[in-house]
Amino acid sequence: MRITSTYRTYAQINNNRPAIVTDKEIVPYSEWYDLVQRTAASFYKVTGIYKRVALFLPNGRLFLQLFAGASEAGWASMVGDMRWKEQEIEERLQQITPDLIIADEKMKGYFHQSSTKTIFSDEIEEWLCSSSDFQKNDGNAPFYIGFTSGSTGKPKAFIRSHSSWIESFRCNQIDLEMTEKEHVLIPGSFINSTFLYGALSTLFLGGTIYVLTKFSPARLMDFLHNYPISKVYVVPTMIQGLLNEGYYNEQSVSFISTGAKWLPSVKAKMRLQFPTANFYEFYGSSELSFVTVLKNNEQIQHAASVGRVFQNVEISIRNDKGEEVGVGEEGVLYVKSKMLFDGYLNNEEETKKILQGDWATVYDIAKIDEEGYVYILGRQNDMIIYGGMNIYPQEIEQILMKYDGVEEAIVLGIKDEYWGEKVAAFIKGNVSLPSLKNYCLRNLSSYKIPRVWRKVANFPHTTGGKISRQEVRKWFEKGKLE
Repeated sequence: MRITSTYRTYAQINNNRPAIVTDKEIVPYSEWYDLVQRTAASFYKVTGIYKRVALFLPNGRLFLQLFAGASEAGWASMVGDMRWKEQEIEERLQQITPDLIIADEKMKGYFHQSSTKTIFSDEIEEWLCSSSDFQKNDGNAPFYIGFTSGSTGKPKAFIRSHSSWIESFRCNQIDLEMTEKEHVLIPGSFINSTFLYGALSTLFLGGTIYVLTKFSPARLMDFLHNYPISKVYVVPTMIQGLLNEGYYNEQSVSFISTGAKWLPSVKAKMRLQFPTANFYEFYGSSELSFVTVLKNNEQIQHAASVGRVFQNVEISIRNDKGEEVGVGEEGVLYVKSKMLFDGYLNNEEETKKILQGDWATVYDIAKIDEEGYVYILGRQNDMIIYGGMNIYPQEIEQILMKYDGVEEAIVLGIKDEYWGEKVAAFIKGNVSLPSLKNYCLRNLSSYKIPRVWRKVANFPHTTGGKISRQEVRKWFEKGKLE
């Protein structure tokens, strides 16, 4: 079974129900099924060694059509960020070695001389098959390649299979209480797997998705006012944007959030400005998928928690010896479910660090209380979540260390009411911070550029000779680096 397997049924039993609604078009399930099948047939005709495609496209029906069509044909899609710099694009393409690149026509200047077969968005209609005949295979092939990081700081390509996502769709139905009647607003970029998942899970279940080309608080509210929206996928930054604009809404809508914890002050404001809304926060990762969810009626009493485990998830919190700890004790969180990722592409060593028998861990430090509520206390890999986007300090540190004059550098996530966390860079060396920032602007995506810069005379070090992130954080929080 594939993530696209239900489209035919919906096309037959409810063919006029909208599958996708955008500013420009309404696509009913009958048309959606036909588009996906014709796109799958087009992929099937492409000679592919690995059956991998890299997509560099903006939000919209075309992106979803190509992603779903590739999935139906047994291909795996890498979702590319059109904001990536040249070096970032090259590194990721080298990792996945795609057989095909499909890019927005605005990227012709970059991809026109690519050695990999490339199709641009204005050429899709010509490439698309007129019929949907192709040899179907219902195997559990990989369909999604994303990027994450670990101890090395270098982005790694992770693989997800159809079965892992289909199992997670059960969480939507049972834990998030979603049905085929949902009208789901997707206000964020598909580069963020939260929004990609939100769209594809809704389509699998037979609901209608409403897709924003680009997020703004005003556009989100327009869709709430003009359409029967029942669920909205968000990251905390979006919520803060709504609050900052002072929007008020009494619709019975549910907000589904991930990426970072909402601050208690934010939750209080949301309940004032959206008094009849429901709120769900879930915790998970690219490797683990869903782990826990904090539901609407738990938000106040258990505000610091990430909730309780989803109905199809088991967890174990273990000490340094691998022994399970007791209630209220800290340890590394391990997860067991059918939703785990397949591993990192061409990286067995890093895969083994995560997948350990039936269990998996991303080395988050956690504890659990007597009622089963889980609390995340920190991240061993120090990942920063900026407006729902994952940022890995080591990647930025490697860029900083290449700059002449930088002796040592460390990057941390600093709490921020709007972004959740923002990137802070601490530098030792004879270097101009403005020039260093300009250097980063040329070599990093905009959202990875540090927002806080500090010069440090000397760093505190651990007994192993590494910079102590905890001590630097304490210095900053105590105002010693202001």
